[in-house]
Amino acid sequence: MGFDPLRCSFVKAVQVIYEGTESAWEHRMEVYRRCGWTDYEIVLMFRQGPYIMKSSEKNIMSGMDFLVNRMGWQPAAIARFPIVFLLNLEKRTIPRCSVVKVLRMKGLVEKDLSLSAILACTARVFFDKFVVKYQEDIP
Repeated sequence: MGFDPLRCSFVKAVQVIYEGTESAWEHRMEVYRRCGWTDYEIVLMFRQGPYIMKSSEKNIMSGMDFLVNRMGWQPAAIARFPIVFLLNLEKRTIPRCSVVKVLRMKGLVEKDLSLSAILACTARVFFDKFVVKYQEDIP
C-alpha cells in the first residue's frame, strides 16, 4: 500500500488491518465509495490516516453531510484531510467551520481555506487566528 515501514503510520496501518475483519474493511470501503471516492482515493486517504478505517458509518456520513451540504466543500478537498472523520463533529468541526463560514461570507478569509487550516490547529491558535483577529469586524 506504499507505507514506509520506518514511519509510525505503518504501525498504525498494520494495527488497523490486524484488528479489523475483512467484512468491516469492505463495509468502510463501500461507505467511502458512496461518498464519491474511488478505491485509489480511499487508499490514499488510508495512507494519510490509517485510523479512518475505524470510523463508524454514522461518523463518516454525518461528517460528509455537514461538510458537503452545509459548508460546500468538495469531496476531493475533504480527502486531503481524512482525519476529519476522527474528530468530534459537534465539539470541533461544526463550531469551527461555522465561524469560518461567517468570516467567508463577510469576505474576511479566503474562500479556498483548507480543512486542515481550520481543524488541525489547537484551540488557542484557532481562537487567535479566526476569532480574536476579527472581533472588531464581527462582534
